[in-house]
Amino acid sequence: MNEMKVARGLGWFSIGLGLTEVVAGRQLGRVLGMEDKGWLFRALGVREVATGVAILAMDQPRAGVWARVAGDALDLAVLGSGFTEENPQQENLTVAFATVAGITAVDYWCARRLHSGRPHGSIATHRANVADGSAPHYREWTPAESAGPRKEAP
Repeated sequence: MNEMKVARGLGWFSIGLGLTEVVAGRQLGRVLGMEDKGWLFRALGVREVATGVAILAMDQPRAGVWARVAGDALDLAVLGSGFTEENPQQENLTVAFATVAGITAVDYWCARRLHSGRPHGSIATHRANVADGSAPHYREWTPAESAGPRKEAP
């Protein structure tokens, strides 16, 4: 899987999710049993949109994807604060928490891959080296390469 494509997808996902949070923060709070936190969901939505725009605007989206990971931790903390005995929507909250945790795993995977220094750590490098198949690590493999070092004849 190509982390650059995943990063761009995460950027668009951030924008869509963030706009949803901004527009429907109050309703989201109600569905999760956190009616008094509608303003907070709106604020998280603004952060989400900004992160998505940053990812899409960067040639090297590494910092933007790490910002998503940090934002996910914040989202999980906010959702975790809703697990109280008086919350009648704990089932919805559990589903939301599990979903964000799963997305966090994807964000973390992508951030780690972008941070690894692999040849397609930027869109420009990816286009220049990988997309056309000319990168050295994409050269033709031969069975002799797996045989180990050659022994010289006596």
